[in-house]
Amino acid sequence: MFCVKDADDRAWEELPQLPEPGFGLLAADTGMVYVYTGMSMGPLDLQVEVLGEAPDLVDREWEDIEEASLQTYSDIATVLTGAEEPVEGFPDTVLSAGAGTYRVRAYATGRDLAWDLVVDKVVERYKLQIWPAPYAPPRIVQHRSAHAVMGY
Repeated sequence: MFCVKDADDRAWEELPQLPEPGFGLLAADTGMVYVYTGMSMGPLDLQVEVLGEAPDLVDREWEDIEEASLQTYSDIATVLTGAEEPVEGFPDTVLSAGAGTYRVRAYATGRDLAWDLVVDKVVERYKLQIWPAPYAPPRIVQHRSAHAVMGY
């Protein structure tokens, strides 16, 4: 698991709820978004894109895609490990519209390869796209990995 948290201290007051039934990749609450990996621990490949508007919907190279809304208090978000420590060498993300409501689309592939294992090489890839948007309920765009299809 890893997360993207608003740099404002108010984002640290409460952890998000677990994903709703059927959602296994993404959970969001005020100031933070959690992304649930397949592996227990290990390195992963992550790309974060901040956009001015919603991107095209389907990117076929990814197995699982989910969306959720994120409310921020500031214009800076930080990528953290599952232990909520900043990821060394990963720059802070500047949110294009400042404090406000954003939509986060999480893409994942490789989550089935080392399910619940500790790995020492990259087997999972993720991409997060973040853009300003009004609040909307969480949404599954696509589930193709075995664990996502089963609701994990």
